[in-house]
Amino acid sequence: MIRILGFRGLAVGLFAACAAMVAAPAAQADPTGAMSPLTAVTGQGTGMVIVSPTSAGMGSFVAQVKVNIHDAAPNTTFAITRAVAAPNSGCANPTPFIQVATLTTSAGGAGAVEFERGGRGTGPNQSFDLILQVNGSDGTVLQSQCMTIIGKPSPATA
Repeated sequence: MIRILGFRGLAVGLFAACAAMVAAPAAQADPTGAMSPLTAVTGQGTGMVIVSPTSAGMGSFVAQVKVNIHDAAPNTTFAITRAVAAPNSGCANPTPFIQVATLTTSAGGAGAVEFERGGRGTGPNQSFDLILQVNGSDGTVLQSQCMTIIGKPSPATA
């Protein structure tokens, strides 16, 4: 009898622990930086851009940037360009677009690139608006939404 109750108690305890884990909301950290879908202005394809500021700049802005596209034309070279604007401007009156990276799609029409960008004029906790365009050799243009980016403080200033 003791053996059966001990097993039942264990089973009930395990069930209660599992139920508590399922019922409790999962803890998630707020994302760092910004993320935006890439949508076709002309041509075909979609994608995503993620900008993640780091503290590597030790007083100036540094970010890791990831760009991926899919459903684009196969074997197409894309130039990734960016323009910046005043903070909270909604990307009104941005600087001219400049090329910051390239990628070439696979035979299936997908591609990705990761790169690092830094800026001398932007420091920790300063913000700016950013828009990315991905320009294909076939005339395709994919564009991000306007993203507000905030520089991350270096460990010494945090």
